[in-house]
Parts: sequence; structure tokens; C-alpha cells
Amino acid sequence: MDTETPTGRAMLQMMSVISELERNLLADRVKEGIAASRRRGVTVGRPQIAQEKLDIAIRMYQSGDYSVKEILTTNPIFSGTFYREVNRLKLKKLKRKNEQPH
Repeated sequence: MDTETPTGRAMLQMMSVISELERNLLADRVKEGIAASRRRGVTVGRPQIAQEKLDIAIRMYQSGDYSVKEILTTNPIFSGTFYREVNRLKLKKLKRKNEQPH
């Protein structure tokens, strides 16, 4: 397809419009599927972890006595969940430090 010609540019624009339409239709189907699942009572999204399991893992991490591998094998949580919580706590600590008057 030669996009240097008016016909080529028109074809490219039509293909672009069709592509955008398909993307929008797909997004609508996904939203409808999620809504139907929710109506059936299916929980959508990431499964919730018990806060006490996460608290235990964080206390183990903060003690410095355990490696991350040991923490994750003794506590049934995903590494992403663990690291997200560690980073959240580090960020909270950093914000508190920056808020203190110098």
C-alpha cells in the first residue's frame, strides 16, 4: 500500500477506523462479561490476602533474621503482594521523614 497517494492514505485511514472499532467492541465485550460475572456473584479481581498473614511476613522482614525466600515459604503469600507491601511501607516512612520540619 502506497501512502503517498490519496487512495493509499484513504485506505490507511479506513483500516485505522476499522481497527479502532474492533478495539472498542472488544472493550465493550470485556466490560459486559465482567458485569455479568458480578451479577452471578463471582468476585472479580485480585484475591484478598488475610492482613494477619501480611503483617507476620512484614514483621519477619523488618526483624532482619529471615531472607525473603524464607518469609515467602513460611507465609503463603505471593512475592508481588509481599514486595508491594514492603514498598508501600517504605514510601510511607519516606513521606513521614520528608514531612518533619528540618
